[in-house]
Amino acid sequence: METLKPTCYVFQTDSEIVNKAYQEQNNFLIEFSDKGDKEWCAIYFCSNDIYYPNTEDIFRKRILEKNFFEWYHSRINKAYKHIFIRDIFKQWYLNGINKDLNSPQKLIDFLKKETEGYKVITIGSSAGGYAAILYGSFINTQYTFAFNPQFELQSLIKRSSEAINPLLFRIRDERKQYFDITKFTEKQIKIFYFYSNVSKWDVEQNNHLAQETPTLYRISFHTKHHGIPFLKIALSQVINLTPLQLEQLSKTVHSPIGFTIQIVGIRKTFLGLCKQIKQAYFKRK
Repeated sequence: METLKPTCYVFQTDSEIVNKAYQEQNNFLIEFSDKGDKEWCAIYFCSNDIYYPNTEDIFRKRILEKNFFEWYHSRINKAYKHIFIRDIFKQWYLNGINKDLNSPQKLIDFLKKETEGYKVITIGSSAGGYAAILYGSFINTQYTFAFNPQFELQSLIKRSSEAINPLLFRIRDERKQYFDITKFTEKQIKIFYFYSNVSKWDVEQNNHLAQETPTLYRISFHTKHHGIPFLKIALSQVINLTPLQLEQLSKTVHSPIGFTIQIVGIRKTFLGLCKQIKQAYFKRK
């Protein structure tokens, strides 16, 4: 099958600076923790929010200068090996992550090799949650954290455009097997699915799940916020809860503030709220 020719220029896939980084950088990072259990490996998948807006200045600062990876400061404490993965095209890893790992299958083979002999935890938000489920299903994953992931990409073809999501349109025939990952939720891997039940897109994605699976635990939040559905001050604690504790969370619907207080207390929740408001203010400027 042939890749469709581009009909328009899109920064994140067509610019010289992004393609140079795709050709020359690994776009993954592997670190080890002496305090971790040598049986465990964690894989952290970046979302499409890894840099924004889609400009050369922001890309240069975030990717080239800071070498930014989401989750770098929020880790699974029991993991000995930590693998951070990013898709600088911001297209659901449909072209892999670099010139050598330039397809989902090659990325799967790479992760199989890197996680051989380990028990694995995968984690990601939005497009990163999609990747955590997809790639986690091919390796020795014990459980997955998926924060408002996409389960299907076909609906984006109807509502989006090549100018917004170029690779979805250019290689949709070539990689169509990755446009619906619901079948991967049926494997015997525990998926802790954090879900914003008032977010239109996330409700649509949730409704796409054809049937309940015994190993998918939906942890629902009454919020419109896509991504992490509670205050990020609680994120490090949440991803270090035990599977049994996470299963218990799936038995009720949570409010973002109430849940955060439950996890980190009132003082830290207040400080975290102030920090997120400040960050949102400066991000808009």
